[in-house]
Amino acid sequence: MLRHSTVIVMFFTAATLWGQSSAGPLATQRPLATRRQMVRATSNAESMGAAGRARAAANQNLEEMGISLTKMHALLKEMQAKASNAKDPVAKANLDMWTLMLGELDKQYEQLGVAARQREDLEARRAALYKQADKKAAEEAKRAKETGNAAAAAGSQTPATPSATPTTAAPPASSSSPN
Repeated sequence: MLRHSTVIVMFFTAATLWGQSSAGPLATQRPLATRRQMVRATSNAESMGAAGRARAAANQNLEEMGISLTKMHALLKEMQAKASNAKDPVAKANLDMWTLMLGELDKQYEQLGVAARQREDLEARRAALYKQADKKAAEEAKRAKETGNAAAAAGSQTPATPSATPTTAAPPASSSSPN
């Protein structure tokens, strides 16, 4: 029982540290297929930009946390099955503690899931607003261009008008000198 408790404590510590870091402490110990998927996901994320990479990383961390919680629940059930015959109060207290801790982790996981869905919704709304603003700006630019073209066309079709102030030549001054 002590060995299983130690394993669970180690697993919980690793999961906690992994949840607090961006890449996770077990990143180098992943199987080859998982690393290949991460390379493909990273390649796709690079094309999405910085926001896309951050969103992909957050979603991946959330998914990995869910997998870890599932494994922790399986270990807890296994421990509970083995400890059901034992009447050791320390073992029961230990199981109660792990049950409470996993319950709290489940709540946090659900909250992270809700926050992720809200973030996705907000990003979708933001993208829609940007598209709408771009469309409106393009329409206004088109209207301004059409108005400018119409004004230029109207200006080139009007006949040339004489100047508003007519110039009159002054008669030559008469001179009284005899020459």
